[in-house]
Amino acid sequence: MAVSVLLLSNMGPSPKNPNSGIFVYNQFEALSKNEKLNVDFFYLNQDKRSGLAKLLRYPKFFVQFIMKYIFSLKKVDVIHVHFFFPLILFAFFYKLFRNYNVKIVVTFHGSDIYLYTPPSWIYRLSSYFVNEFIFVSEQLHAKFYRPVDKKILSAGILAVFKEQAEQDKEYDFIFVGHLDTNKGVDRLIKLVTKIEQTEKINVAVVGSGPMQSVVEQGACQSITYLGSKSPDELSVLYHKSKFLINLSYNESFGLVMCEAMASGTPVIATKTDGAIAQINDKANGYLLDNSDVWLDKNGAGYLTSYLALSDKEYKALSCVAIETASKHKLSSISKRLYEIYSRLTTKV
Repeated sequence: MAVSVLLLSNMGPSPKNPNSGIFVYNQFEALSKNEKLNVDFFYLNQDKRSGLAKLLRYPKFFVQFIMKYIFSLKKVDVIHVHFFFPLILFAFFYKLFRNYNVKIVVTFHGSDIYLYTPPSWIYRLSSYFVNEFIFVSEQLHAKFYRPVDKKILSAGILAVFKEQAEQDKEYDFIFVGHLDTNKGVDRLIKLVTKIEQTEKINVAVVGSGPMQSVVEQGACQSITYLGSKSPDELSVLYHKSKFLINLSYNESFGLVMCEAMASGTPVIATKTDGAIAQINDKANGYLLDNSDVWLDKNGAGYLTSYLALSDKEYKALSCVAIETASKHKLSSISKRLYEIYSRLTTKV
């Protein structure tokens, strides 16, 4: 009999934001292909809300959860929570009022730890109802408030991100992600502005977000804004780019870094949990000090030197990057998740 699994997330795609929480949706689609699983996905989209709608978005989401799952005739065997708090309270409510034997799995993605330090009493209490802890990086696990048995699993990357025949590089750097302060959009603009004073470079920016207008309005002559892209389109852009550049202040894993490396595109990134977890400095990419002062003084020079690598040096980086990313394929991640669900539901 198939194991019934509910993926519960506070992020998911919508017509306005098709790439929001797409990594969880991709995981849902991969798991749904397993005939031994019956998988559902219930999520809160990230469309902008204001006033009362913004204030009530979680209460409304909770009511919808109750109506769809608490009052359902069908029981769920496993609830897999993506982003721990406050969604863990939904899972606990289900356990208390619908199926006490339900197993609770949680994947911690970053902000569900970073933003809750130190944790409240209800955060700490809720963690004791979790049957399986998953963290997207070892560095993130180390920041959890107490020792727990854990698995380290990324969300997984699609098979479309893979090595292909060598192509001419149209862009020196590609920047992919939510265009906000945390992702380092300001840092990118400052560095590119400094480099273009002495060097001719081409930089592609992919994504959307609150700082989109700054990029669109031509903050730098060398930047080409390409908007949001599908995985297939993004794969093509990775192959057309010499490096992915990631300038985040905080990054728990950074799936785009893994996608780029799987495509053979090395990554240059500031030192975050996610970058440290994936990048071996000078072996499969480069790590930069996560300091505005350091970047202002040294960043442009380092980036320029990386563009001057020989073909042999660049190829070596690319090969190691591909090998590094291989363990994060979505097919492998979904297989390991099935093993977790199966073990939990067959445990005596």
